Amino acid sequence: MPIRHQQPTGPSTAVPYYSMACRVGTHAKCEEAVRKAAPAAVPIVYETCVCSCHLSEAQASGEGGTHG
Repeated sequence: MPIRHQQPTGPSTAVPYYSMACRVGTHAKCEEAVRKAAPAAVPIVYETCVCSCHLSEAQASGEGGTHG
């Protein structure tokens, strides 16, 4: 019986990040639309929410079209 190996996942298969608030429809409670800086000596990467609701909020407030 042959052994099946999973193909490694890479950047080409990356999935856009949506916060839990945006996934369930409570967009106003999403606090992850702005990129956060990680503490100096800690290897942490914070992902920003890419929900289209943040794009419309930025355009309405006159910030342009991007966060982060």
